[in-house]
Amino acid sequence: MELIRQLVKLESKNPPQASRIYGYNAVALYESVVNGIPGNKSLAGQINGYNTAAITANTVDYIAVLNETMYNTNKLIFGATMSSTNAAKLDSMYNATLADRKTRIAIDVINNSVDYGKAVADAIKACITADNFTQTRLMVYTVPSRLINPAFWAPTDAVNLNPAEPFWGALKCLSMPTADMCEVPSLVRFDTATSSSFYAQALELYTVNQNLTQNQKDIALWWADGAGATPTPPGHWVAIENQLAINLHLNLAQAAEMYAMVGIAEMDAFISCWYSKYKYNLLRPQTYINDYIAGAGTWHSFLKTPAFPEYPSGHSVSSGASAEVLTSLFGTISFLDKTNTSMGLTPRFYNNFYDAANEAALSRLYGGIHYREANENGIRQGKALAQYLLRTVKLK
Repeated sequence: MELIRQLVKLESKNPPQASRIYGYNAVALYESVVNGIPGNKSLAGQINGYNTAAITANTVDYIAVLNETMYNTNKLIFGATMSSTNAAKLDSMYNATLADRKTRIAIDVINNSVDYGKAVADAIKACITADNFTQTRLMVYTVPSRLINPAFWAPTDAVNLNPAEPFWGALKCLSMPTADMCEVPSLVRFDTATSSSFYAQALELYTVNQNLTQNQKDIALWWADGAGATPTPPGHWVAIENQLAINLHLNLAQAAEMYAMVGIAEMDAFISCWYSKYKYNLLRPQTYINDYIAGAGTWHSFLKTPAFPEYPSGHSVSSGASAEVLTSLFGTISFLDKTNTSMGLTPRFYNNFYDAANEAALSRLYGGIHYREANENGIRQGKALAQYLLRTVKLK
């Protein structure tokens, strides 16, 4: 999973695309070993589009099965556009793992395992190819003009004139039947009057950003997780999972369960969030502040404003979902997050997963790129979809 994080970064995948990659990898990981976990059930028939009957095999080595399943899944999901350098990284891990298992396990078991892993990967590929991703690559989006409605999103960067993934909400969720199922409606309506609630939340963000403390800057940077420079926001939670796997001494079965449930939640979170983003198509704080707050001049957000509509916050939806799932698995535990220490930032300590999620949400206000409502409702939306997942998908 750490290799997948690095490939997402190196291939400059945007957050929705990254969530899909992490989600299917999590499903692949779990499905490759589920038959070796006494009492556990396959996701077949429990997640949308994955209805393949249980795959059976003779005696297998589940590490070799996992290796084969994830390798073949990633060959498809990253596709032919993957750079040769990055493809070689994937090949290297696959070949090294297979070679190692051959020194430990009888060759007939290895052969069974390879065949079994390919069969599981084929079942997941059927799910991948039917989720509408390919179809959305061919759709054309016309950015609605603010001359029609001044509340509409507009680019804040002269380079990024088109919003990212306008049709992502049309992808099939893994757990929810529809992308809008757990939406939390926006109640703070666009208004330019200085007495309005909308003006108040924009002024709050502007005032905070004019007086950021060092701690607030550190929080904004810790959770920035920009595409291209990092493994993206969902990748931050995968990094937390990786740390938990080590620090909690999880065995393969426990780790597979964790990755599966968080991965499904993360993928659904971005589909749910992006559906709402393009439904509301709300302008970013940078646009509103420059247009309607007197004296702002040419104001720029502390973090670079992303090229897509504002409501709700993607960080918040995905973080709320991840925190809900992780709490259901491990309860209220404290942890030290070391995800972005390679960027020269200091590790951050959290009393529980919700504290981390709430800080991730608040970081977007400190970054100057999301109003308070988008952050707080985003957390609610993420928790709601995770609760639906936990009610409907059972691993045991």
